[in-house]
Amino acid sequence: MNSWRNHQTQAEETRAVKDALKKAGLPFRKVGHGTGTAWGWLEIYAGQETNWETCQKITLVALEVTGRRGDYNGNISVLQQ
Repeated sequence: MNSWRNHQTQAEETRAVKDALKKAGLPFRKVGHGTGTAWGWLEIYAGQETNWETCQKITLVALEVTGRRGDYNGNISVLQQ
């Protein structure tokens, strides 16, 4: 486990982020992790209709729940796809 993360596994992290986004009433289609060289990235698919402000709120919730920090918002991507 990385000392700057709150969860032991990617599955635990994914589940925690999904639960927090639901609780906050923020829209998302999918939460998961990258593959290959991006395996450490947390990827949140928010949908094409999601605006910039909502994406920022999603990022802040994910940062708080995961304990991630550092470059690129702790390697969290919120994708409008």
